[in-house]
Amino acid sequence: MCRLSMFLMTLALLPACDPTFTRASDDPSIDEAALSTRLDRTDLDLALDNWLAGFEASPFYRRATTGDARPNIAILRIANDTSEHIGSALDNLLNSAETHLVQSERFKVVDNTLITRDAIMAERLRNLGDSVDPETIAALGREYGIHYFVNGRVGDTAEKSGDTKRVQYYLFMRVTDVATGIIEYQHQIDITKQLDD
Repeated sequence: MCRLSMFLMTLALLPACDPTFTRASDDPSIDEAALSTRLDRTDLDLALDNWLAGFEASPFYRRATTGDARPNIAILRIANDTSEHIGSALDNLLNSAETHLVQSERFKVVDNTLITRDAIMAERLRNLGDSVDPETIAALGREYGIHYFVNGRVGDTAEKSGDTKRVQYYLFMRVTDVATGIIEYQHQIDITKQLDD
């Protein structure tokens, strides 16, 4: 009995193996390491910076934002055609792009939740992915006063060899003129992630 008491007392004195948590504000390096082959915040920040740099330097942007008139634009969606579960990352990318457009004050940004509340329109857009038919384009312009919309598609090439897995993402984001259906601007962003076991 004495040995059992001593053993239990020794266990009580040992430090507990509680997990430790760290904030990025205390240690910014925790955001740097990739933990999977899915898209993380660093990938999304780089993709957004890449897209915006090209977008803001494009002839379309200069034409659309010249003068006092601010055209209406809506950010719709990015279709996920990959083998990875990155839907929430793509939503975050679009929300970041929308935030940037709002803060730039060069466009009037139409809240995409207005569009997605319309169940029929939301279903049509979901089924169409990044190719929108003329009827949907006309409906967007008529019902919501949208001049341009942003949407896209992401695909991947995934490979595995031994303990190494590599995913190459091909992200396409475009701006389409609602009145004409013409793609005014499109940009490809390539992102590669690799996992070595």
